[in-house]
Amino acid sequence: PDMEQKDIIDVCIGNLKKEPTLSNIKRSRAFIERKSSAYNTLGERGELGKIPMHSKVPGGATKDDMVWIYDKKFVRDEGRSYYDKIMKIPPFARCPFCGVRRVSTLDHYLAKTEYPTFAITPNNLIASCADCNKKKSNLVYKNREDELFHPYYDEFDDEIWLKANVMFKNEILFEFYVEKPENWTDEKYTRAKNHFDKLELNNLYISHAAEEFSECQYSLKRIYETGGNDLVQIELLDRIKEHRSNMKNTWRAALYEGLLNSKDFFDIYLGGRSN
Repeated sequence: PDMEQKDIIDVCIGNLKKEPTLSNIKRSRAFIERKSSAYNTLGERGELGKIPMHSKVPGGATKDDMVWIYDKKFVRDEGRSYYDKIMKIPPFARCPFCGVRRVSTLDHYLAKTEYPTFAITPNNLIASCADCNKKKSNLVYKNREDELFHPYYDEFDDEIWLKANVMFKNEILFEFYVEKPENWTDEKYTRAKNHFDKLELNNLYISHAAEEFSECQYSLKRIYETGGNDLVQIELLDRIKEHRSNMKNTWRAALYEGLLNSKDFFDIYLGGRSN
């Protein structure tokens, strides 16, 4: 987010009359601004896990003060312009955690109840969908491997890791999973798996894949009837390339790659033994 912590605090307490919240935050603001800058430095280094949980902000602000200022001033009052600006960051308004649903809320990467210093820190606020926000909840990271992707600091689209199996047992079945790219460290791979599992992305992608397949199966069968397996493979390769043109890891690209690599799809489904 292209915004300064000090400006957000100024706006949020500009017409605040509530005491002792106002006095508490004024006394803590220097610490909050300093730690906001440190948050960015640690995020760039992949060291957010070094920030300890806490219930009070040095200077005087309490957890309740910081949660209140977020809920009442940042979300609903003078700070709303900053809230709306952060909401507009994800391309196409897609949740950066799941890559599917539309953003509808802000998520605290470090939960505001466990890390109140960062309740209105812009780099700790990420536009997300309500489902991912709910699944993430007040998640506390015990180690680096536990940390979900942080859209501002982590690059998880540098390699292809999202894969899909496609099987046929009276009907087409899909399963999405994480495969370790050759150039990834074990730590990055473990983080990807934990992110995938914590947010239950397999179930989400399966539901979308089933709908996508129901819409494309007839065209794929017509292509098969015209040119057999070779023509279907060309079509699938084109779709994979198209869906990876902007982002390597999308459920659609994984789905079509899964179809391309599925013996069941070609031998049973397209081969005429699907009844």
